[in-house]
Amino acid sequence: MKHILFLVLLSPVFLIAQSFPTDVKVLQDVKTYHGKIATASVQNDWKLEKEPGYQFANMAKRVVAATTVKENGVSKKIIGLAIYVRGSAGEAWKFSRYFVTGSEVVGAKTLTSEDLKQQTLDLIRKEPIKVFVDFKDVSWVYDITYPDVSQNRTDRTGDVIYNGFIEYDKKWNDSEGITLPNYPFEAGVRKYKAPVEAYVRLVDGQMKVAVVSIGYDDSPVKKMLSRKTFESLPSLANTSIDQLYGPVCPYLNVDTEKEDKSSEPSSSSPEKKTKKIGLPKIKIQ
Repeated sequence: MKHILFLVLLSPVFLIAQSFPTDVKVLQDVKTYHGKIATASVQNDWKLEKEPGYQFANMAKRVVAATTVKENGVSKKIIGLAIYVRGSAGEAWKFSRYFVTGSEVVGAKTLTSEDLKQQTLDLIRKEPIKVFVDFKDVSWVYDITYPDVSQNRTDRTGDVIYNGFIEYDKKWNDSEGITLPNYPFEAGVRKYKAPVEAYVRLVDGQMKVAVVSIGYDDSPVKKMLSRKTFESLPSLANTSIDQLYGPVCPYLNVDTEKEDKSSEPSSSSPEKKTKKIGLPKIKIQ
């Protein structure tokens, strides 16, 4: 009888602890967590999950669809999971986070190939590390192209990803740190044409290139340079992209011009006189 009474007394508490948050509470938690949600609605039923190490369902999820506040006429449609957790089977559910699983930008200007190119240049100008991880070795950028902007895709965060190419020179030095006498100087640049992915996201109501991921080019063009030319090369670490961008790199013509001039005969050197050999003249009487 005591055991039955004990269970009866605990039953209301147990049921309260098991009850899920109301829809109103879920929407309030999601809006507080995200900060820029204008409208939202709950969808589907609650889903319970048991993480490793737990003997009970310690996580509850509810799908929430929402639209963000408009910025310059642009907003996002998002969908995600309101996630609640508990430490024991008898505890009340506590809000953990709102995990966005998909989003779509609405009302933004469609970027052109030229827009993407100029925004990538602007990103290099302001934060080169967001394009070139090793920007200290990048000595020249020849071109940035996005051939087909229609072939874009969107990830779960709403970033629109565009594919393109970037052509640039990167310094290399196989002689660095070597102090052996008479060791030949081996350094120069490699010219790459690498594939890129530009991640464009909504910033202050506009779609902007936020980061660029450069892929692998396994067949760069290698050029050897003299020590003097190599050491005089600028890079994005100390020079703006405005001085290191264009179809021709002026810094790489130095060695070639010297080699061409050294192979040409000097105009000041005396020409060698050649002796003409002919038959002796015969005087006819």
